[in-house]
Amino acid sequence: MNRRVARVFAAFFGAVKATPSAVSVVSIVFTFAGLASFLLLQAYSPVLAGFATALLLAIGYALDSADGQLARLQGTSSLQGEWLDHTLDAVRLPAVHLAIAAAFLMSGMTTLAVAAALFSVLASASFLSQNVGGLLRDNARVERTEVRRMQSWILLPTDPGILCWVFVLWGVLPLFVAAYLLLMIANVAHMIFSARRRWRELAEGGQR
Repeated sequence: MNRRVARVFAAFFGAVKATPSAVSVVSIVFTFAGLASFLLLQAYSPVLAGFATALLLAIGYALDSADGQLARLQGTSSLQGEWLDHTLDAVRLPAVHLAIAAAFLMSGMTTLAVAAALFSVLASASFLSQNVGGLLRDNARVERTEVRRMQSWILLPTDPGILCWVFVLWGVLPLFVAAYLLLMIANVAHMIFSARRRWRELAEGGQR
């Protein structure tokens, strides 16, 4: 669904002659607008804070896909654009969890705040592992491990887009906490299995 929405954004920005890098910047602006709304609206209405944050984060996430689609549409893919995209992602991923940690602290839930902070570390480590590991694998010309359709569904809890919509549960805090912790457990499991796969791939590359 994210890619389908991103196509609409890519078509719009293509029509107005925007650059992919500009879309990347707009994407991170929406992300931080969502996080700011999350922290500022809580005292007024937790339900509104959750829904506003989910919508803004989802738009930012879709725009994060749209920049690459726009680059391919315009034939303007570049190393600079890829660097900018990955740099902003490296900021975006832990920022979401740190905002949740701050919200937990504001609600007096210190243990959950620590868990969210640890989730931010996990998100950063996973992002680095996937991207640097993939780069090293490709440089070593190691064959990619095929991801089957069923595996894609299993990995759905690790998709940042899922986390965007979990915010709609913030108005019912126990549900949000349960969903968030389940996502954390799923991401820990994914990190373990993904790291093992990367390690085997890179070991194969080092033997060639």
